[in-house]
Amino acid sequence: MTPSLVELPNRLRVVVLRKDGPPLVSIGVAYRVGSADETPDKTGYAHLFEHLMFDNIARVDGKSFDEIVTDAGGSSNAYTMFDWTYYHMTLPLQAWQLGLELEAERMSGFTISQRALDVQRNVVIEEIAENVFNQPYGTARMLLAQAAFSPDGCYAWDIYGSIEHLRSMTLDDARSWYERYYRPDNAVLAVVGAFDSTAEIVEFIVERFASLPTSSPHNNGSCRCIPRNERLIERDTSLPADMLICAYHFPGIEDQHTCAVAEILAAVLSAGRSSPVARQFVYDQQLAHNAATSADIRVRGSLMEFSALARTKSVTAEQLYDQWQNLLAATFDSPLDPIHLERTRNKIRRRYAQAFQTTEGLAEMLALATMLFDDPERPWRELDMLLAVTDEEIHQLARSLFAGPPAVVQFSTSQ
Repeated sequence: MTPSLVELPNRLRVVVLRKDGPPLVSIGVAYRVGSADETPDKTGYAHLFEHLMFDNIARVDGKSFDEIVTDAGGSSNAYTMFDWTYYHMTLPLQAWQLGLELEAERMSGFTISQRALDVQRNVVIEEIAENVFNQPYGTARMLLAQAAFSPDGCYAWDIYGSIEHLRSMTLDDARSWYERYYRPDNAVLAVVGAFDSTAEIVEFIVERFASLPTSSPHNNGSCRCIPRNERLIERDTSLPADMLICAYHFPGIEDQHTCAVAEILAAVLSAGRSSPVARQFVYDQQLAHNAATSADIRVRGSLMEFSALARTKSVTAEQLYDQWQNLLAATFDSPLDPIHLERTRNKIRRRYAQAFQTTEGLAEMLALATMLFDDPERPWRELDMLLAVTDEEIHQLARSLFAGPPAVVQFSTSQ
């Protein structure tokens, strides 16, 4: 499979891939905007727009975006990250023109009314209340952002942002945000499906999207990532047990090699029941209900994260931290078990195989690879890059990454 890449005069990049299979089409649009494009006094805008962009397209019948897609037999959704927002839908193949029409309307004919802003703002505020402030450990991501990044730079707030900032957002603020970021020159459109002719898809896209206006001036990439390593302690006697998060800084996506090694390192440490983290924390010593490592790869600066939730109140966050340090010393003082390393590679292979098998997975990979690297064929090479990571490279990154103190978020049940 070889994707076709076309750039329109308005700088919209279009990736189209024909895939044999069920009569389906998946359409994804990646916008280069996320919470890192906000300012410290105006946060939560990118996530609010994830909701708002489903509300108010210019349809005379008054139907919402989701209603139109559902009536056509499809489904749609979106998610927001620190550096991008991704909208996606999957439709029966015969509805591919409808899907592209909807995305064109959302990219140009979208209107923001006070009613829509008020409704979606209330939805998001309720979501924040439910998922952050009314959940045990719900403030973890917010605290981690504060512990790991200086308030003078980006990444210092979580994707949800501030309820106060959302409440003070005006209709002019919303319209300015849309005009700045949700335009062809700040987007990638990906289409994957079992259509007969790639040329027919491209021709329709050119006809429908080429005349859409570009964005007002914006400053993608101007935000500075300013890492720091603070320790924040949240004390709450009502919590069922202590929780610990440790975060270590490594470069952003431009350092592709380090990011690939970091992804393998995280998987080696905690992917599967036989991994060091699972054995030491969950099964052998039974210190934690769950424990894991993950590579949070971002554009401007990334984090390697370890988290563990204590099994009982008798296990403290300090004990979890000490055991984590012991695990790192024991794991990287000798070569990795080659059997475990191969199991890790097999998990990576399976993850990519599953994504390659679906139109949804392919559309997302193509859109993000084109947006971030201007390279729609990268997903296939990316797998090879991950599988080529050696034991020596893993040890080298682990030694440099874990040498210094991490940013720490600690939930403690003791006063």
